[in-house]
Amino acid sequence: PLFAVVALAAAWSAYWFIAIAFAKETAAEERRKLAERGLILQCVQERWGGYPFRFEFHCASPVLTFKDRLQASSQNLQIVALAYNPWQLVALLDGPTTAIGRNLLPVSASHQRVMASLTVGRDKPPSLSAEIPKLAIAGRMTVDRVMFHARPEPEGATGVAASVTKLNYQPEGRPELMMDQGDIVGTITRDNTLNVDKIELAQGTVRYWGTGDVTIDSGKRMAGKLSTKTNDLDGLLTIVEPHLDISPQQKDGLRSVLGLLGNEAKADIIARDGQLYIGPFKVADLTPLY
Repeated sequence: PLFAVVALAAAWSAYWFIAIAFAKETAAEERRKLAERGLILQCVQERWGGYPFRFEFHCASPVLTFKDRLQASSQNLQIVALAYNPWQLVALLDGPTTAIGRNLLPVSASHQRVMASLTVGRDKPPSLSAEIPKLAIAGRMTVDRVMFHARPEPEGATGVAASVTKLNYQPEGRPELMMDQGDIVGTITRDNTLNVDKIELAQGTVRYWGTGDVTIDSGKRMAGKLSTKTNDLDGLLTIVEPHLDISPQQKDGLRSVLGLLGNEAKADIIARDGQLYIGPFKVADLTPLY
């Protein structure tokens, strides 16, 4: 029995050292490919380890740069895979995180440890899950929890789902906008259209939900239509009216027209040619997303 244990330990050790050497080569090759596309990861210090049952990559003070458009830095990045299941990676990111980019002032965000899980398949695109707890951007926004999921679907599509809990957004010069829960489930098609199967927002007893299609137009602005409904029109308008770029007269007209539909009102949200409409009423101008 002792000889069997020693032989097994030796065989496992040999596997671990061979596998981590392969992991290092694969990681270096993937980083080279991403760098050719303009996505570069730099670390103040890099370290590999995890013997005997894990493969671990530690990156101190990571800086992620995408061409000349965006640069994000954080405190520590750790990527872990189990030695007996190397196709599932778990990434752990310790904040705070700072981002700066083209047309973007430096933004610093505090958060608890971010966890992301990436499952890599040999014959299909990867699946991704991510969780950001206690996210806060000073003077702008706090979120108790952000979650995101993506998985491959037939015909080259990607299924996505996201949720936020306890959002408090503070736009400049306007009242704070709060949301208890927000959820969206949909599919991104090959032509980069988001088919929204469900979007649902809730604040207190007010609920707002809908379905539709959203895409990005040639001007890099949001475009599409959502057919939406609420259980409390008066409550919803009380929440959103301070954030609509329309005159008091237009707000009164919007409330009157939607009020004809009853307190459980239906309305189309339309983004077209850089403008946002609720039914026939223009409520905001849309700026490029990137």
